[in-house]
Amino acid sequence: MVRDSMNPVTALRRIGNGQRRSQRLPLQVPVCVYGRAADNNLFRETTNTLSVNAHGGLLALTASVNRDQAIFVLNITAQEARACRVVYIGQEQDGKREVGIEFLRVAPHFWEVDFPPANPH
Repeated sequence: MVRDSMNPVTALRRIGNGQRRSQRLPLQVPVCVYGRAADNNLFRETTNTLSVNAHGGLLALTASVNRDQAIFVLNITAQEARACRVVYIGQEQDGKREVGIEFLRVAPHFWEVDFPPANPH
């Protein structure tokens, strides 16, 4: 089990008191990810998200990317793309790595989900 503090999406940014900015949901959304790989070659890869939140998501990529790198993510269902930043790179497993992404601009409806507030109190 992954500890919360080490999880890419949940550990992205926390509100001053340690609360998440938005709740994450385990949701598989078909996406196309494109940009430049760590070797500076262009890549394009179709995959699914592992989990999403109002500020980004977690997906598995075969392409090698670097932390803080800019990439583009296309929500295939919604036919909408967003510029993102890589915020987490997990260990390789079965030729893929978990990659946490954060939207460069707020996109609360990108995943076509209404997210409940992180802290409803």
